[in-house]
Amino acid sequence: MFQKQLGVIGVGKIGYALINRFISTKTIEKNEIIIFDIDNNKLVERSKELNVEYAENNVSLVRSAKYVLIAVIPQVIDKVLNEISPAITKQHTIVSIVAGVSISHIEKFINKPVGIVRIMTNTPAIVGAAATVIASNAEVTEKEKSYVQNLFDSVGMVVELDETHLDAVTGLSGSGPAYIFIIIEALADGGVKMGIPRDISQKLAAQTVLGSAKLVLETNKHPGELKDMVATPGGTTITAIHEIESAKLRATLIRAVEAASIKSKSLNSSKVE
Repeated sequence: MFQKQLGVIGVGKIGYALINRFISTKTIEKNEIIIFDIDNNKLVERSKELNVEYAENNVSLVRSAKYVLIAVIPQVIDKVLNEISPAITKQHTIVSIVAGVSISHIEKFINKPVGIVRIMTNTPAIVGAAATVIASNAEVTEKEKSYVQNLFDSVGMVVELDETHLDAVTGLSGSGPAYIFIIIEALADGGVKMGIPRDISQKLAAQTVLGSAKLVLETNKHPGELKDMVATPGGTTITAIHEIESAKLRATLIRAVEAASIKSKSLNSSKVE
């Protein structure tokens, strides 16, 4: 029925990064993808760079592809949904990575039984190290869910949660890279203050965060236990930890996740009519 497997609406930074990763990991073949973007210059440029076909408009894309990945900014998704709704059939599966837009909001516009998968991923997808969470409605089959999971496995780790957790996921892993970038920058500044050259200090800070995260994931040990392995009695680390706790870094990060989660929820609420 469909000429293509995957149609992507919106080929900005994240849309482009995802397609590039899907192709480079051979998760999907180039000839199985079709793209569209309202910016015609960007559309033609991305089509040439990725060597994939592009559609004339959103409706043409939907009629060509079974899986429709929507990667636009929240401000324009209603316009996109209005355009594609008449062309959507029960054979389609809609995959949305649009922040703050619920499955029920999409269902309201489509107004027919169709599988919808809502996804929260993050920018480390660019290097294949994303933290991705998926949630789906009852119309999504196991085969369709497996296909979407396989796509996003190629950009990092994938877990499935109930949609009620998506706002919290946005606050934690969706916005989380920005928190970690600040921490890396601050650690590097500390190194520079103590005489380490800037380029070396930044590499050491970034590798320290990368290695620490890998240690948590691969050992499955509690971060507190791993922290205690480094902090020897009367040593440098426990002295530094005292400074960190005095500055309330832990509480600040908890509040950051909470604030971003609340903001995500308010964006979602603003979409409810």
